Amino acid sequence: MNQMRWLNRSQPQTLYSSVLLCYFSAGFLLFGSGIDYQLTLDIVGLFASDSTAEDLGDALVPIVVTLLLGGAFAAGGLGTANERRWGHRLCAAAAVYSTLATLWWTARTQFGLGILMRLMFDVLLLVLIFHPLSRNHRRIWFQ
Repeated sequence: MNQMRWLNRSQPQTLYSSVLLCYFSAGFLLFGSGIDYQLTLDIVGLFASDSTAEDLGDALVPIVVTLLLGGAFAAGGLGTANERRWGHRLCAAAAVYSTLATLWWTARTQFGLGILMRLMFDVLLLVLIFHPLSRNHRRIWFQ
């Protein structure tokens, strides 16, 4: 019987590091991030009137989006550690969304140290996930 593992040291260093970074990203999201909250308000505002956007923004929409992204990072890391193709894809999708959200936020607000740190982690995660060593290992070993 295969035992589920949170980390897999037999994977290449790039893939192992991306799993760790996915878990850290999920933790940072769940412990609070103003970027995702404000980004969700901006996205809702694109498709709704100002009063509706404020009503939805005060409701559960930002919380749900943050929980979904944090869950995607955690599940993607777990799937990647257990060499599942869906896990790697979920991890990649969450990393791409997080990077685009951070870039969107940077374009709309003042650039600060917190934004720079988050952007560095997002770009590092993308580089680790799409590194040739990670891609080759995924192509050969993942189910």
